[in-house]
Amino acid sequence: MLKDALGNYRGTLSEVDRLLSRNRGNAMAWYDRANIRHGAGDVSGAADDYTEALRIGLRKREELLALGNRAMALSELGRLEEAIRDCTCIIDANPRNRGVLKAALLRRADLNNRIGRTGAAYLDTRAAENVTTR
Repeated sequence: MLKDALGNYRGTLSEVDRLLSRNRGNAMAWYDRANIRHGAGDVSGAADDYTEALRIGLRKREELLALGNRAMALSELGRLEEAIRDCTCIIDANPRNRGVLKAALLRRADLNNRIGRTGAAYLDTRAAENVTTR
């Protein structure tokens, strides 16, 4: 298993599963497994793993990324209201990384459009246009 520059472990699903078998309270392992599962097409499993990582507790940066990733997974599963809630959590946190904020606004706009809330989608799109990402 390799450790990336941010201190996160990344590896195969079996490596992360072994890590979790030794320590079920490792939020970063759940997060890593969610990313692996999502990439492999196990969207439902990924959503569950993101939920567990968030329940245990992640550092703020990873928390916001997990919320965004879970929103994508939930969207793929047709659970649009839940995905909107995750995007709203990111927006309400007003992250210093303006790219994360802008992505959450645009994702929420898309989700609102998909369920017919065009007014809310318009407002999020306008807000995203005003986010400076430099």
